[in-house]
Amino acid sequence: MMLSYSKHFIRRQEQRGLRREVLNFIIEFGEFRFSRKATWLIVERRSLPAHIRNSSLALRAAQWLVLVSDGVLVTCYRCDSPLRSLRRSH
Repeated sequence: MMLSYSKHFIRRQEQRGLRREVLNFIIEFGEFRFSRKATWLIVERRSLPAHIRNSSLALRAAQWLVLVSDGVLVTCYRCDSPLRSLRRSH
């Protein structure tokens, strides 16, 4: 899926310190999850290939939630457990 960036996303990415290499990792290895009519892109380390699962990039990427709407990255949030945050929102 081809993704584009909203102006809001770019602003939030800069404000919240989501580095380009981490975002690229999220886009390449992340999974789409659906919660409350929203689509989130997250990295689940246990779903990653074994050779990259414990890399520093994987560890950093697993701390981010990226909101996606119609192929556009809308915003991003950093949290300790993104999957748990999504489960709580149901």
